[in-house]
Amino acid sequence: MTYTTYEHGGIYDKSYKIKYDFSVNVNPLGMPGNVRKSITENLSLLEKYPNISDCSLQAKLSATNNLPEEYFVMGNGASEIITLLAQAIIPRGAMIPVPTFSGYKKALASRSCHVKEYVLRSEDNFRLTEDFLLYVKRASTVDAIFLCNPNNPTGTLISGKLIKKLADFCESFGIYLIIDECFMGFVPDEKKTSAISLVKDHPHLIIIDAFTKLYCLPGLRLGYCVCSNQRILSELNALKPEWNISSLALLAGELSISDSEYVKKSISLIESERDFLTKELKALGFTVFDSDTSFILTRLPLSLLTAAHSHLAGSSLTDRLAREHGILLRNCANFSGLDSSYFRIAVRNHEENVALIETLKNYV
Repeated sequence: MTYTTYEHGGIYDKSYKIKYDFSVNVNPLGMPGNVRKSITENLSLLEKYPNISDCSLQAKLSATNNLPEEYFVMGNGASEIITLLAQAIIPRGAMIPVPTFSGYKKALASRSCHVKEYVLRSEDNFRLTEDFLLYVKRASTVDAIFLCNPNNPTGTLISGKLIKKLADFCESFGIYLIIDECFMGFVPDEKKTSAISLVKDHPHLIIIDAFTKLYCLPGLRLGYCVCSNQRILSELNALKPEWNISSLALLAGELSISDSEYVKKSISLIESERDFLTKELKALGFTVFDSDTSFILTRLPLSLLTAAHSHLAGSSLTDRLAREHGILLRNCANFSGLDSSYFRIAVRNHEENVALIETLKNYV
């Protein structure tokens, strides 16, 4: 039997009847209720061009983060922003800690950029440590560094102390530091290590965020970046297509960031259900790595890893869960630095999480 590993979550053989999707890391609460209601009531906006030049969403982001409005560039999801940044910066060489989101390397490859990978260690819980800064200092021909914080697929945060050291070092040597914070919204305030407060004094620092994960709006495609570098801002605005964001996406974004109760409820749900999944998966023998956000990186139990043909065990489990039970997990075989024995499991609501655990008991 042949097992397929897909490049991203949410992609599967359409002959499978998927009931529970743990492969996509979006908010298990679904989009905010006020957003759903407003989209339904404002479908007529689709008959008009979006007013990008007078963007009230951009003004709200500016006020929320206490930064000038011109520092924000809106994009058709974080993926468009990443692609545009690779074109605006045009680095000769870039560095990326792995495992991480594949979109950075893909965007850089399109500009013929040489990418150096720094392999995170499982014994460090795949967390970025001070050793990375030493590695960066020894490297040559690196014009850009891409980080994901919290990291996908590991779920780990980078310490605020290390972020500040990296930002200062990159600024001193003219290296662009691009930090993807798309999963930061799930992190409680007391643990947040967002670098957005450093943007004003670090022109080579660029922060990426999106409404995809926290507000469960992957289909609307809405993201942005924050930067104080006027050259990069001008390049990005020149490169992006006209009307790259739909009217409904702009409306949804504006309503979403006004719903603080939804965010509090989301963080509380993620924390409690992540603890539940962690406890139950460990009881089944899975290795579970610490996570600070809405998903968990886990590895097959030792009994399966040491069995014959263990290299197929992970892919086999993923396929059987999808085919026989309608449960979709994200096999991590195509993440650099991981193999098919690793899985990324999104935190869902309690009913779905219980269904996953009960099903896994039949296989372990």
